[in-house]
Amino acid sequence: MGSMRVDAGALTMSVRRSGEDVFIELSGELDTVGRLRFREQIGELLGRGGGTVTVDVAGLQLIDIPGLAALLRADLLLRRVHSELRISSPTPAFAALLRETGLDGRLRVGEGSRRP
Repeated sequence: MGSMRVDAGALTMSVRRSGEDVFIELSGELDTVGRLRFREQIGELLGRGGGTVTVDVAGLQLIDIPGLAALLRADLLLRRVHSELRISSPTPAFAALLRETGLDGRLRVGEGSRRP
């Protein structure tokens, strides 16, 4: 279904599908409105099952604990339908937040690679 771009307040989200897999690019800030929009997007993907959902966070200028919680929640929901959430292109700030919260082993984080 090609790609789709959504502007949700301080967050811009673009979604691309490639067969079973979905690539979500986040840029800006994962604020309250952005988190809600991201959650809706994940909700839409849950009906499909299978495949990998890759979330590219390179463009995120700001991510806080609630933003991280939104990603963790997405991960849990996707696992339930046998999908997988991957984080790609983490910024140093994102990686630091994961370490500080002790969640660095909890989310699958890849470097810049978009291949499994």
